[in-house]
Amino acid sequence: MSRGFQGAVLKAMGAPEFRLQVVSTALECGGLMKRVSFISPDALPESLFEPAAWVRLWFPAGAGREVQRRYTIAGYAQDRSRVDVSFYLHQTSGPAASWALHVRAGSELIANVAGSQPFAVDERCKGVVLLGDETAFPAIRAIVDSLPERVHAYVMLTGTHDLTGFIESNERVSVWYAPTQKALHAFGKLVEKLQIGSAEPGAWHCWAAGESSMMRAIRISIRHAESLQKGDAHVQGYWARRKMLGR
Repeated sequence: MSRGFQGAVLKAMGAPEFRLQVVSTALECGGLMKRVSFISPDALPESLFEPAAWVRLWFPAGAGREVQRRYTIAGYAQDRSRVDVSFYLHQTSGPAASWALHVRAGSELIANVAGSQPFAVDERCKGVVLLGDETAFPAIRAIVDSLPERVHAYVMLTGTHDLTGFIESNERVSVWYAPTQKALHAFGKLVEKLQIGSAEPGAWHCWAAGESSMMRAIRISIRHAESLQKGDAHVQGYWARRKMLGR
């Protein structure tokens, strides 16, 4: 099948390619997502097992074409023989969500690894602020699971559905929901409350992902937080209205 320009670039880069075979599926988060478990007849790249790693998956798109989408690794077997990916089923007309909606055990996908960087905080970090909608939820959940015990996570979930019940709150993880129209204001208030802008460099990390126009506003809101040095903030648009971009 044709993979177009993206496929040509990945091939030129020498991005590792491998096959993934579905072994099981399960609905999660009240049926809003489907967790798909994969094994591979090929060796799985070590980078898939890093915190909040993501993989490039190729989905059939009709007319002999395939399209690429990026998805966070939601979990993996202790012996690293299996990886799990969670698909948000909100856009069943898209090739990735449509595939996930109808997939059965035995189905296969081609995957690439290129560009994924592990989420990490340095020893000075005392807290992480995480913001995202349903499309970013698997990544946020993976980041929370990867954090050292000494780091407090402030998790703000937004979007159409309240998924706070699917991340456990405890003494080091605070989770709440802000509707889309209120999320930007709530995020600004949180940054102000935690005094992130005046903190020591390296004390805080910020990670945000979701709809592109909201992410542009988030970038602006943290631009003047001097304590957030290069590498301490990651803000990425996963999708735009009427078009899916990311994981």
